[in-house]
This record gives sequence, structure tokens and C-alpha cells, in this order.
Amino acid sequence: MKKKFLYTNEIKDFTKRCLNNESIYDFQGSIEIIKEYWNTAKTVSEFKALILNDKRLENNQGYWELAKEDEDFYYKKLSIYLRDRADENFITTSDIGSLSIGTKDFKYNISNCYGDGINNVFIFNKCTHLECLDFLTTVEGNFNIYDYDCGNSISKTLKGRYGIYRGVKVFVFVKLD
Repeated sequence: MKKKFLYTNEIKDFTKRCLNNESIYDFQGSIEIIKEYWNTAKTVSEFKALILNDKRLENNQGYWELAKEDEDFYYKKLSIYLRDRADENFITTSDIGSLSIGTKDFKYNISNCYGDGINNVFIFNKCTHLECLDFLTTVEGNFNIYDYDCGNSISKTLKGRYGIYRGVKVFVFVKLD
């Protein structure tokens, strides 16, 4: 493509910055691959397709930022990516647009940012780098994940220190200890 990568308006500025920034977690050489795809693609749509079909780039933050620009693709890809790597996964339901965590004495509802429906919950028992999700917070202690945000039935009890990440219809708990 003749247009300079940084000047295209068809890709968000933050996404372009992420695609041009290679971190220690990225596939080594990812910037060269991305530049090659930009130079060989005839359209921005073709460039996006080349990136999103390259499994080597799945650890690149830019890959996931680009995927987020197509919500349906992002959700499908994210679900498969997490399911293949998580130690455990299950579903909770929501009537107030959240995932409920807490103890018998205290509950907290974390917004799922989309409303009523299904929440996919993934548990990682060891620290994992997840460029594909937004980091929310950490929790520490013994706490429950409830199967319904308006109920008291427990899906899972976790013990220890966990980072909580959120994506579209997805929550991920990553053990930090």
C-alpha cells in the first residue's frame, strides 16, 4: 500500500501504536511481519485479515487491539484463545449486568459492560500475560464467584491473590502467587 501506516484513518491510533511496539511478550520479529503485511496488502481490510489470521501474532497487544475493532471476531477469537489455555472455565448468568464475587458476609458485582446474559469465566492457576483483555483489579483472600449475580449459589471458591481481567462477555482470574 502506498499510504503510510501511521496516517491511515481506518485503524485506531492506539492500535497502530501497539502494532508498532514489540514487547518482551510478543513473538520476536512481529514488527517485521506486520511491516511486511502492510507493504504487501492492497487494502487496509486485507492488511487486517493478514494480521488476524497469523497465529504467531496472538501475543502481540496490537493483534488484540485490532481484533477489538471487529467485536464479533474479537469475541469468537478470544473465547477460543482463552478456552485453549485456561486451567478451568465455566459460565455464570447475569440479570444486573455483572459478575458477582465475595464471601458470605460481603459481595461485589463487577460490571460486564454489556448487560444481562451469560458471563464466560476462565481461571488460570499461574501468572499469564494476557494482552487480549483489560486489567481491572486484584483481589486477595478466600472468595467466591457466584453463578448468578442476583443469587447466592457458588460456582467456584478461589484462595490466594488473583488479577481480574475483563473482555467482551469474559472474565479471567489469574493466580498471582
